[in-house]
Amino acid sequence: MKTGVQTARKPRKAANSQSGQAMVEFVVVAMFFLVPMFLAITVLGKFVDVQHTTDMAARYGAWERTVWYEDSGSDFNKHNAPNTKSSDEIRNEIAARLLNDRSSSGTVIKAADKSATGFVNGLDPMWRDPSGTVYLTDYAQLATAVKTEGSAKGIAGTIASGAMGALPKDSLAVATVGFKTLAQSSGTYQRLWVVPEWKGLDFAATGAVLSNTWAANASDGTLNMVAPLVPLRGGVLKGALKGYAGLMDTWDGNGAESKRLEIGKIAVDEVPADRLK
Repeated sequence: MKTGVQTARKPRKAANSQSGQAMVEFVVVAMFFLVPMFLAITVLGKFVDVQHTTDMAARYGAWERTVWYEDSGSDFNKHNAPNTKSSDEIRNEIAARLLNDRSSSGTVIKAADKSATGFVNGLDPMWRDPSGTVYLTDYAQLATAVKTEGSAKGIAGTIASGAMGALPKDSLAVATVGFKTLAQSSGTYQRLWVVPEWKGLDFAATGAVLSNTWAANASDGTLNMVAPLVPLRGGVLKGALKGYAGLMDTWDGNGAESKRLEIGKIAVDEVPADRLK
């Protein structure tokens, strides 16, 4: 009887031992593989959002440069001083408008955004590590470069460009936005990425918009800017042409100034008022 009992208990002891060993192995694997993997998936999702926002910021900067011009010190500023915006001001707007805490109802687009320094509307809540450490701890981590470019010119184009000092000549707006050493101070990521040592990540994006060189200071400013380039807008030549048009109308039996010939007319495209904040 004793022998039978002893032989019946041995398999149970072995099974319990194997079950305990499997549990220990699972815990070890979970600690060193599964938990870091789940954390890494979350981190990658956050970094995808960072890259998306970087792309949007570059497009925003390029669009702003098609509407607002950098002070060029030329005749252009004589007519368009109100609608100049520096690259630094566009950078401030990016920080205030695109990186902001969108969960707050108080974050609206304001004209004062271009003068803001720092992340005045708070950072996107998603841009934090699991412990709550923000990705951007220094305003200098945001880098922007906003400019305009023009096409190559021949001799005729160079002469025409010099004669049109009041007009914007560059038709391509380009903006590059980058974030330097993002999340470098995250203790969580430092523990996840031991080799190589975690020093943060850099993100960058470039946006470009082909502009028709419109102006943002409404029709009057654009009219004053273009008028010097339209000789028929005033003076003796316009009067003579109007006299000729009146003579032609007389021959037609109308006896009034021509309504068909719009001599010296300038048709201005305007940027919508709600876009000029």
